[in-house]
Amino acid sequence: MKRILPLLIASVVSVALLAQSSFYIYKLDGSVEQYLVDEVERISFEAPEVDPDQPIDPEPQVAVLTFEDDDAKFPAYTLDYCGVDVATWSDLIPAADEQYFDGSSMIYGADGAPYTWTDAGNTGLTHTFPYNWGTYGFAGGGFVISHHYVTLEELENVGTAGMYNYQLSALGEKTDNTFAIAYCDSKVGTDVKVELAFEDGVARQINKMLVVMTALPIYSLLYGSDFSDAYDDDDYLKLVITGYAEDGSTQEIEVMLADGADPSTWVVDWTEVDLSSLGKVTKLAFHMDEAQQISYDGGETIYYKSPLYFAIDDVEVQL
Repeated sequence: MKRILPLLIASVVSVALLAQSSFYIYKLDGSVEQYLVDEVERISFEAPEVDPDQPIDPEPQVAVLTFEDDDAKFPAYTLDYCGVDVATWSDLIPAADEQYFDGSSMIYGADGAPYTWTDAGNTGLTHTFPYNWGTYGFAGGGFVISHHYVTLEELENVGTAGMYNYQLSALGEKTDNTFAIAYCDSKVGTDVKVELAFEDGVARQINKMLVVMTALPIYSLLYGSDFSDAYDDDDYLKLVITGYAEDGSTQEIEVMLADGADPSTWVVDWTEVDLSSLGKVTKLAFHMDEAQQISYDGGETIYYKSPLYFAIDDVEVQL
């Protein structure tokens, strides 16, 4: 009888399945799972044989840093140097008319304490402005939360001075999408990098993220500026992402943002970058490299000429 009952139940289930496109499993916790009949090879009441030396790995869990308010799980805090209370990602966004240098006390002039944020309760990623050029301000580099956008048509008429009014802007029509925009130190070979790190110092796999060029470099590459020339076929701009393992070893991924003068080949739309080859990391460091350079002090100091900005979004972490 013990053998007949499961066979009988299986037969009844099989007949029922033939008449349905899907079936449902009702669990004791009240949840329901749906399965498509076309995806089921067979149903068995016997546990599958498992090789004890090769246990089945559970499905990896992931968390995504979206910078959207609905996903903000971090505890509220205050940026004391500017008196800003932060409870959501939007609280970290300077106003649209404060994008220019020194326009926002939140990201400029912070000599005693830095602009900082942590995706606590989710990915665990954190960022703090580096101390650079004698300040914690954005002039020394860092990631700023933003949702500002500008169209190419608007940019065409602003001129090289006016373009800095869009320092925190991505290219495109205004949307509700929030992202993190970074400025990198323009000094060639600088040791000061923009970093994303895990707050607890534990290495994890960062699977991927979205990356895009932003308004300032796009304007500069198209039209030139007071400091740089419009791009020709020999020019390039790339983002270099360095992953740091727990033992301090590093690996790099290069993302070519612009290669040559043809803007149709530039990364002006959000583009997914696979970071899985970096393995488990405690942090990511970002810097930029380009063909156009200028030297001062008889060649002692060399700088990149174009504005070194990029933006990231939807950073996926394997927990």
